[in-house]
Order: sequence, then structure tokens, then C-alpha cells
Amino acid sequence: MRITSLQPQATNPDRINVFVDDQFLLGVSTLVVVNLGLKIGQELTNDQITQLQQEEARQQAVERALNYLSFRPRSREEVRRYLKRKETPPEIIDAVLVRLDALELINDQSFTEFWIDARERSSPKGAQAIKHELRQKGVKREVIDEMVTDEQDEELALRAAEKKAISLIRQPDIDYKTFYNRLGSFLQRRGFSYEIVKKVVKALWEELKQEPTEEE
Repeated sequence: MRITSLQPQATNPDRINVFVDDQFLLGVSTLVVVNLGLKIGQELTNDQITQLQQEEARQQAVERALNYLSFRPRSREEVRRYLKRKETPPEIIDAVLVRLDALELINDQSFTEFWIDARERSSPKGAQAIKHELRQKGVKREVIDEMVTDEQDEELALRAAEKKAISLIRQPDIDYKTFYNRLGSFLQRRGFSYEIVKKVVKALWEELKQEPTEEE
């Protein structure tokens, strides 16, 4: 079997149609052609054709993963689950993850930093809620425990509660109990502890109503 033509695809010049003995064999990425050193006139064995098909399958999976990563950083497990949903064979998934590691495109420590920062900027949540989210994304427990702490929970709770507190305080005849129940539930759903919730709700009531609360 001899390669008789290598033709760029009309709709995608980054892909090459490979012809063997004047018959179309398959389309592959230009990178596969370069990496395998394919050239016109080259004789191919059955094993080499199998290798060509495997290399193309791996390259397609890499490109699929790169597209998935282009929207936002992902954890290693997110990438694995995504490729699995695309019915990618396990051995190819493992090879893709190795390649992404080499390119420094997946790193669970970096992903955790990104996730914490994104939460702080757009939707502040308590440490427990963030830990739960990261566990759902497949980040290992030791990474989460090392990087996620509750040191900033009070500050984050204040930021998270401020807008809702102002909305509640504008309601006619609202009392502290109603304010506490509604704002407290809101903060608890965001993963803040009972002690943080109690302290933050009390502080916001006194700031916005300018009247002290009775100690429970």
C-alpha cells in the first residue's frame, strides 16, 4: 500500500485527505501528517495504517478537549467526564490527559484557585459550599482541604448578603425575626456557618435600621 496523494481538505486546510493506491483512506489532522512524517510515495503496512488511525483518534480527542477548555478552566476529572460522554475510549482519554498535563493546561491546584476567585468576585459563598462544589467537579479532597479555608467567610458573607439585606429592609414594618429568618436562610444556602450567619445578619440589621437587636 502506497500513499499516492495528500490533499488539504477544501473546507478545512488544517486537515489532510490521505489517499492510498489512488483510493481515499481517511482524513487526518495536519499535525498527524507531520508527526508521522507521511509523504507521497511512502509505503504503508497494515500496522502503520492502524497507527495512523489511532493517532488521528487521539488528535481529535485532544482538539475536543482543547475546545472544552477554551470556555473556562476545568478540573482534570471534568475533562475526563467530558471525553467519556463523547464516547472516547479509556486509553485515548488517558493519553489526552497526559498531553494536556505536558502542555500545563490542566492542574487541579490552579483550577481550585480559579474557582475560589470566581466565587469571591461574582457569587460569594462559604468555604463549605465551595468545598462541595469542588468535590462535585472531581478535585481531590487533599487539594480542597489545603486550599479552601473559612478565614474570609465573614467578609464574603457580608458581601453576599448586602444586596438582599437592603431589599428586605425596605419592606414596610419588617421586624428583626423576619429579617433574620429570610437573610439567614439565604446565607445558609450559600454555605456559611450558623455563627457567621448570626453575626452578619445582626451587623447588617443594626447598620441598615440603625437600631440594636436584642441578644438571643
